Amino acid sequence: MSGHSKWATIKHDKGIADAKRGKAFSRIAKMIAIAVKGGGSDNPDFNPRLRLAMEKAKEANMPKDNIDRAIDKGAGRIEGAVYESVMYEGFGPLKIAMMIECVTDNKNRTNSEIRSLFDKHGGVLGSLGSTSYFFEKKGEIILALDGTKNEEELQLELIDFGVEDFGKIENGQINVYVESTQTHEVAQKLKENNYQVLEAEVIMLPKTYIELSQAEFDRFLKFFDIIDDHEDVQKIYYNAKKI
Repeated sequence: MSGHSKWATIKHDKGIADAKRGKAFSRIAKMIAIAVKGGGSDNPDFNPRLRLAMEKAKEANMPKDNIDRAIDKGAGRIEGAVYESVMYEGFGPLKIAMMIECVTDNKNRTNSEIRSLFDKHGGVLGSLGSTSYFFEKKGEIILALDGTKNEEELQLELIDFGVEDFGKIENGQINVYVESTQTHEVAQKLKENNYQVLEAEVIMLPKTYIELSQAEFDRFLKFFDIIDDHEDVQKIYYNAKKI
């Protein structure tokens, strides 16, 4: 009996993992298609946005066939859904400013569904520009550190590579920020100079933060998870952090 229960649990856990992986692949495929369409090229050498999307696909172990199919779809070589990128702005619980990046083949449907989620769960969906002034577009690069340099030496060296700002060093990693258009180039320079780049992407970085207690942050995260679970949502940016 216990063996059956254990196997049921294993199957359930695998099902969750497969669903998460499937959703991740779907999000990245849309990201690639939009990058091709918006960047005007299916060649990553001439399309930095596509280059970053393909790097994210490789980090997620996305099969090459899936990547190629997403590129072909973005280039119009495969018939089917035509995706477009939409950014929603609004406030979550506790007046947390949010920007929600979606990729959809039906803007009217997505508009209605995102608005409904905000209305039902204590948020307020705003108009274009209602929260964007809380954020600025930046390139974020996450580095793994080997501990051979102190913080001052590290910052001085990274500035020479084009890094503009730094996060805290935590768990042997640091987030650094660059001009959004230089994200790929700076990441490549860092790799060439023996830095371990864990991730590089363009984000909307909050200019200031609202500090929340653990209980408040948990309340906000419940709302975040509801929005994030929508199939068209790609990324969510917010200006909250735990005290």
